[in-house]
Amino acid sequence: MLSRRIFNFIRYITRTHVTLAGRGTRNFRIPIALGIFSAAKCDNIFDDSSSADTLEHEFLIKQATTVNVNAATQLLTVTLVAIQDTSERLRDALSKEICLVQQALEWGEEGTPPHHWDQLVAIRGSLSDLKHNLRTLISYMDYAEKLATVAAEISYLSGNVIASDAICERIEHANRTCNIQKQLNHDLQQESLELQQRAIITSPQLEEKLKQDSAKDKSNAKT
Repeated sequence: MLSRRIFNFIRYITRTHVTLAGRGTRNFRIPIALGIFSAAKCDNIFDDSSSADTLEHEFLIKQATTVNVNAATQLLTVTLVAIQDTSERLRDALSKEICLVQQALEWGEEGTPPHHWDQLVAIRGSLSDLKHNLRTLISYMDYAEKLATVAAEISYLSGNVIASDAICERIEHANRTCNIQKQLNHDLQQESLELQQRAIITSPQLEEKLKQDSAKDKSNAKT
């Protein structure tokens, strides 16, 4: 719109100059008009440059949020895999402990060989380490979830909605998986505890032996 007005103004000045030149008169309005045109053109260049800078900054911000989302997603994935692996090892150790206690209950204190109790002590030492590692990993997951939530919010504010939605789904998946692992671990731990209580009630002579193994387990965990 502005360019058309400037063009019409120049055409008017040109016609005036031609008319006056026919009468023997000089006129310098054309250079003035060209100067006005040049100034208007420079203003448009500055406006275009400012718009380009704004678009470039927005692109860089979106690109940075994408990098943050990818890093947070990777941290969630690695921590989740570690929790799953540690939980499986914990449940495997719990199953072995349950098996050993059941055998001791069947054989009785006198019929249980000494190496059987040694195996039980070793299994409980492994259980103590696995429980400690799992608690540490779960605390890592709490921080990873907070970091991922911040990355999702920043991505949404910058207009990177796709990345924000993707990491939100990943957070929900990680939470569901962690809760499932926690429930499975809790159920098996409860089963092991109930078995030991039943063994003590059924065979009181095993109570002292099981307590000694538990004390050894705690002592090994501290060292």
